Amino acid sequence: MAEAPKFEEGLAALEKLVADLEQGDLGLDEALKRFEKGVKLAGQLQGALDQSQRKVEQLASGKLENFGDEPAGGADEAPKKAPKKKSGDSPSLF
Repeated sequence: MAEAPKFEEGLAALEKLVADLEQGDLGLDEALKRFEKGVKLAGQLQGALDQSQRKVEQLASGKLENFGDEPAGGADEAPKKAPKKKSGDSPSLF
């Protein structure tokens, strides 16, 4: 799978899509394709911003958690695994 683009690269791509649409010289089909691509890209960028905001809030409050990039204790600490379920365990909603 291809690596996700950096936030700045995604933002630049979105700005290009918007500029292309604002020119008004695209056909309807091409304009719709670019608009759809822009909406998806904007959603991905908003998700990245939301995740960054949560991370900043937790760092500011002193609560360090694993955000998927590296373990909370640093790069050398292995991630903790969830305990294995026993066959007799009832399902949990949490």
